[in-house]
Amino acid sequence: MSKAAPRYARALFQALQAEGSLAASRPVLEALGALSPDLVSLLDDPTIALPKREGALRTSLGNPGEDTLWGRLVTLLSRKRRLGLIEEICRITLEIERSEAGVVDGTVVSQSPLEPAVVARLEGDLSTSHRKVHLTNSADSSILGGFRVKLGATVLDATINNQLQQARKVLLSA
Repeated sequence: MSKAAPRYARALFQALQAEGSLAASRPVLEALGALSPDLVSLLDDPTIALPKREGALRTSLGNPGEDTLWGRLVTLLSRKRRLGLIEEICRITLEIERSEAGVVDGTVVSQSPLEPAVVARLEGDLSTSHRKVHLTNSADSSILGGFRVKLGATVLDATINNQLQQARKVLLSA
């Protein structure tokens, strides 16, 4: 990760928020935040003329005017020779937005994919008045039963594997 990208992302977030266009800009942020590594490397490729790279980015944004926020951002990144940071800046801006809104992303892992209603109930149970939990669901065939939830550095392990391991520790320590 670039050291500069979080600074640009924070500034972009604040500018979009001050302008009142954060919600309207979300589709653009999501699209640019999901650029393929190949496209990002082309935006950063010094063998391609800078005006051509800048023009490609402007075209992908719908040719924003120089006086718009997106137009000024492209001009700034072009001057600083950091057009290749656009994907990372947009991705971090979305993370900042979610963090400011109190949304915490996590993962729930079980032996087989959980029903959407079960995931929704887990999200509700883990959410508080100050944070909303959003879980993605994945499967791991090594889990015998139960589930494991990871929210940042916190892990809630309610798997049978973990319960068996805890029982083993107790038996071996006795």
